[in-house]
Amino acid sequence: MSTAPAPVDLAEKVPDAWRPYVDRQALAGVEAFLGAEVAAGRRIQPLRAQVFRALDLVAPQDVRVVLCGQDPYPGLGVPMGLAFSVPPEAPIPGSLRNLFAELQQDVGVPAPASGDLTPWARHGMLLLNATLTVRPGEPASHARCGWQDVTFGLLRRLAEERRGLVFLALGRHAQGVVSRLPLDGHRVVEAAHPSPMSARLFHGSRPFSRTDAALVELGGAPFDWRLA
Repeated sequence: MSTAPAPVDLAEKVPDAWRPYVDRQALAGVEAFLGAEVAAGRRIQPLRAQVFRALDLVAPQDVRVVLCGQDPYPGLGVPMGLAFSVPPEAPIPGSLRNLFAELQQDVGVPAPASGDLTPWARHGMLLLNATLTVRPGEPASHARCGWQDVTFGLLRRLAEERRGLVFLALGRHAQGVVSRLPLDGHRVVEAAHPSPMSARLFHGSRPFSRTDAALVELGGAPFDWRLA
């Protein structure tokens, strides 16, 4: 008699401060999907300990800016649990190079030597992808496994419980997610995605200075965009 694959346990990896924000039933569906992936011999990225790294680095009460991504980079060993970010030793993807070029032109922050956005998380940015895992080499391969119910539920509760957040929505996917959130008391900054395919629309959009202006309008200080 065959038995169902054992689910991958991710609930224990959710930081304590974020556990009330995570729909356990929705996460159980993701865990079952990932268990079947493992049973079929398929690899999962990022490492289990890094799946919730965006939550590890900033507590709910410390979030000032939310940067919404779509899903992890599919390159082998590249995903690190932060939207748009790559480990220091990884090549910087084209979308991130475009992001850095605009950062320098917009607010004068020099382009860093690596694509690791961990400092932004430590400064109060939630770098959250809608989908938190992927098969190596297969973009969006986990996009329909239930992750988006988990991450949207988390963002909705955060928006309901906090005031004064700025949602930085780059590209249509992120803009579609943010448009469904309760946005009273918050601000949204939209721009094209920095992908090489839409770079001509992204360059000159000044999303960083506009985010600073929104934070100040909400009574806060500008964001610390330094990455070095």
